[in-house]
Amino acid sequence: MDPIRAAAPLPPVSSPATVTPIRPVAEPVPSEASPPRVLDPAVSLDIKPEATETKPPEPERRAYIRDAESRSVVFRVTDPSTGDVVMQIPNEVILKARVYARETAPFVGERVAKTA
Repeated sequence: MDPIRAAAPLPPVSSPATVTPIRPVAEPVPSEASPPRVLDPAVSLDIKPEATETKPPEPERRAYIRDAESRSVVFRVTDPSTGDVVMQIPNEVILKARVYARETAPFVGERVAKTA
């Protein structure tokens, strides 16, 4: 390994060049004021009779199920129209990790062969 060497010194910085400040030039003010702008309303509202006749969306299905592989209780929220899972606690990754951990870990009371 090479020994640590000191860094080469830098040359001194020369004196800064003189800078002449620039003064801002004021813009002339127009003699006549512009007329005030009238703004449109921020929100427009259109109320129709058929707007009250819409059905409220069907609530999500919520259920507790038992996952056979991981032997865990799972809370699922599903969309009733498509059947898709909207939310699941614990999620699928955690369930798979539990199955993997259980299959790779020795059972309690099982002897483990120790070799040197």
